[in-house]
Amino acid sequence: MMKILALILAAGKGTRMKSSKPKVLFESAGKPMIDYVINAASSCGADAVNIVIGSGAEDVKSHIGGRASFSLQENQRGTADAVLAAENAIQNHGGRVLILCGDMPLVRPETLSKFIEAAGNHAVSFISVSVKKPFGYGRVVRGGGGSVIKIVEEKDANDQEKKINEVNTGIYFCDSAVLLDRLSRVGSNNAQNEFYLTDIVKEGAFAYKAEDENEFLGVNNRVQLAEASKALWKRRAVRFMEQGVSIFDPDTFYADEETEIENDAEIYPNVYLHGKNIIKTGSVIMSGCRITDSVIGENCEIKDNCCITESKVGAGSSVGPMAQLRPGTVLEGKNKIGNFVETKKAVLGSGSKASHLTYLGDAEIGKDVNIGCGTITCNYDGIKKYKTVIEDGVFVGSDVQLVAPVKIGKGALLAAGSTITKDVPADALAMTRADMKIKEGWVSRWKSTKKKDK
Repeated sequence: MMKILALILAAGKGTRMKSSKPKVLFESAGKPMIDYVINAASSCGADAVNIVIGSGAEDVKSHIGGRASFSLQENQRGTADAVLAAENAIQNHGGRVLILCGDMPLVRPETLSKFIEAAGNHAVSFISVSVKKPFGYGRVVRGGGGSVIKIVEEKDANDQEKKINEVNTGIYFCDSAVLLDRLSRVGSNNAQNEFYLTDIVKEGAFAYKAEDENEFLGVNNRVQLAEASKALWKRRAVRFMEQGVSIFDPDTFYADEETEIENDAEIYPNVYLHGKNIIKTGSVIMSGCRITDSVIGENCEIKDNCCITESKVGAGSSVGPMAQLRPGTVLEGKNKIGNFVETKKAVLGSGSKASHLTYLGDAEIGKDVNIGCGTITCNYDGIKKYKTVIEDGVFVGSDVQLVAPVKIGKGALLAAGSTITKDVPADALAMTRADMKIKEGWVSRWKSTKKKDK
């Protein structure tokens, strides 16, 4: 079996990002760019990964952890110098070296696999692609019969060479011994006084010409970062639609890689699905929703502008519009959470509902409970959080405050406007309310006294 070391170049300063953060750690469609490159390398058969680091080295090492080994490029003297920084790793591994760029999150594992297969026994191979706008890229100069003569960088190219639209992508596949041998002869006699990795092809190389130029976008600034993210989100939208999910506007669909969506779900425009979500069959997510690390059960309706985080929404439930489910919320099923309702560490049994303007925090609520408008579980005394327990079948009237810790027994009724500070037995009515007084004719008399005061 062929031994392949994936060598990822990630030492650049990324000055055009205008940030102290290492460029490869910027997120593209939900995760750092370098993570896509590592995953692609592993998926195409690399048995080891070495990352060449430089600027922000400790941050990159901290993020990657044990997924790769590292080589340090102390001075930024060009791409050939970056590869030579990993000389020990290349010698120790032997076999073949797959050289990748840490700022190219769009490269597909399938493309790398095809490239490796096509490269065969060629000692040095690279991927080229034809582009509409070749400015800034190294041009692939071919001779008779289509053989590669050289790759010439933009600043070193003459007017005729600048017309070439076949460019180098920066991805190579080389025999490790041949790679190190050729690198030993690379000089810096060029417009940038740098050691170009492209010079290794002068002694002979195979060029695998890829089809999609967009796959090889190198991210150098935040405009290109947004372009890469857009492309990744669009890929995911296409994949979900092919699997039977209705996405009404793929251009405004934003889902992280770990999110799963089952067939017959419907996703409206401007929905954000962050982290590891599961959206089950038949559910509808309407516009403006942000869902993070949550499970949405079958046949749920998440109405416009809801925020759901680390929560579980049971089958047949309705949430929103404009509701917030905070971490620890569990809706057991057939629940209704209406507009301007906020929940946190709240479990609602099957059929229970809170239709509007309510806060339920640190609460255990049974089945078929009605929570009236304006209800608050008062769970915090300034020092500790306390729990409210509401058993099955309770009716909570409007504008009720439950001062935790408190327990409401099965089938009880809490009258509107009450402040509940004690446990309420099952089947009981609890009411805290001042006596209502009616003073007939009071308004006219009051107005009369006010007129006399003028």
